[in-house]
Amino acid sequence: MEYIIEPSIENLLLELKKRARQELVTNEGAYEELVDELIAEKIEWGEINENDDYNIMREDLIGRWPDVLEYVESKETKHP
Repeated sequence: MEYIIEPSIENLLLELKKRARQELVTNEGAYEELVDELIAEKIEWGEINENDDYNIMREDLIGRWPDVLEYVESKETKHP
């Protein structure tokens, strides 16, 4: 039997922060695209089940934009 561990919002947020910094995402529109890309990847890889309400997950992650922007703009190299 195969078990799929769904990524938590916090783990997804960490991944988004790293990607946003790497891709120099500095506006909310680009961040929303990044969120959509990440969710699509997780669905494709089977980490998020299409039957789950990933729209709620998406809205939660989009609402974290201020945190992500702060991380992207910070000069520190510490982990998110």
